[in-house]
Amino acid sequence: MDTSSIWTMARKDLRRSLRDRSVLIFGLVVPFALMIVFNLLFSGIGSSEDFDPVAIAVAGVEDPMVSPLADILAAQLPMETTVQRLDAAGARAAVEDEDVDLAVIVPDGFGPAIQSGGSPTIELLDRGDGSIEVGIAASVVEGFVSQLALASRTAAAAGLAGLTGPAIGDLASEVAQADPLLSAVPGAVADEQLTLQGSLVAGQTALFMFFTVGFGVISLLEERDQGTLPRLQAAPIHPRSIVVAKTLTSFVLGLVATAVLLGAGSLLFGVTFGSVVPIAVLVVATVAAATSLVLVVIRIARTAEQANTMNSILGIGLGVLGGSFFPIGGDGWLARLSDLTPPAALIRGLGITHGGGGVADLAGPLATVGGFLGAAVVLSLVIPDRELQA
Repeated sequence: MDTSSIWTMARKDLRRSLRDRSVLIFGLVVPFALMIVFNLLFSGIGSSEDFDPVAIAVAGVEDPMVSPLADILAAQLPMETTVQRLDAAGARAAVEDEDVDLAVIVPDGFGPAIQSGGSPTIELLDRGDGSIEVGIAASVVEGFVSQLALASRTAAAAGLAGLTGPAIGDLASEVAQADPLLSAVPGAVADEQLTLQGSLVAGQTALFMFFTVGFGVISLLEERDQGTLPRLQAAPIHPRSIVVAKTLTSFVLGLVATAVLLGAGSLLFGVTFGSVVPIAVLVVATVAAATSLVLVVIRIARTAEQANTMNSILGIGLGVLGGSFFPIGGDGWLARLSDLTPPAALIRGLGITHGGGGVADLAGPLATVGGFLGAAVVLSLVIPDRELQA
């Protein structure tokens, strides 16, 4: 093959593609627009700003064992919380009148019952609207009661062990006021897992990669439809050089568009994907896999219009299946099939680099796109190219 001719044809096609508004629209404008729209829709998910304020009435907190409950509810809930200290009748009335969202009613003699190993009951009343805020508040109360239940069991065990009177009460109080033996604290996003904004950028980049790479190779069919392909084939150029030049054009377009989308998306949404070298290796491999799929498309399609339609259907299908819009979870056959797509490999690989992984850690995603690339290349060689020779 003539390398000089390949580069000449590729440069010509690249210049023509840059002047084509369709390339800029589908390669950059549309994915950026979707990133912005999705970010506006989902940017607040997971933050405390999503919760509505909640009002809670607590009755019976005069008991020394229960007195910390009001402060815990005011301090630990993720939403704006108002705590009112009422008697039992007032707390019930406040819920019925919808002045509060939740009432926590502690019965009389609760503390002494705990200290003696008894099983008193704290009553929770809510308005019945099923709000998530009330559910969170109730969970905090249940956690507090669980600690007191441990104190009650400790008191009962102490009585069976022979302790008497004040010693049992002191031990139960000490257990009730102790810090939990096990606790969970919020932390950063787990390694190898992208943030929400990072997933939006990576997903839309992976999806529109298929549209971008299609502009180069599919132009081969456009050349045939316009009558310029026979003239190229009549020139002293090896026929495969024409296909290689178109493939190179697709690859460069996909590489540039992917790099721009990831880079600009990172700046626009404040996300990071890790070190440049492993990201570059992953992007090159994924773009090559996407380009190989277009080689199969042009062997099947009879016209450029058919090729564009097929490429769009396959690109959207693989993008949705690969998690460009939402992840495919579970362990069923659909989830396993999703893992074999280039979009899923790119998103998973960017999660690995985001967690600090290097090229060696990308073995799984690279194997996925390598297998996809190999299968597509074999198909493109097996399927006859009689339409291009027509």
